[in-house]
Amino acid sequence: MASKLKPFPTFASDAEAERFVETADLSQYDLMAGALPRDVWFARAEELYKDARITLRLPQAVVDAYKAKAAARRMPYQRLMRLQLQKALETL
Repeated sequence: MASKLKPFPTFASDAEAERFVETADLSQYDLMAGALPRDVWFARAEELYKDARITLRLPQAVVDAYKAKAAARRMPYQRLMRLQLQKALETL
C-alpha cells in the first residue's frame, strides 16, 4: 500500500520558501498536485513576458535557419529568436 504524500505548503515570501526547501525532505510532499501540464505552463509563462509586438523583415534563409534550429530543440522558432535576442542584450 502506497503512503499518502503531504500537500505542498504555501509561503508568504520567497525567503520562507527557500528556507523550507533547504531543510525539508521533499520526498514526503506531493510536488505535482495542482501543477499545470508542461505545455499549458509554458503557454502562460510566454504570455506573461510578452507585452510588445514588432515586425522585423529578415532574409528567408535566416528564418529557415531559425526554424530548423528551433525544430531540433522542439520549440517555436520565434521563442528561440526572442531568447537569443534577450541573451545578446545581456552581453552588450
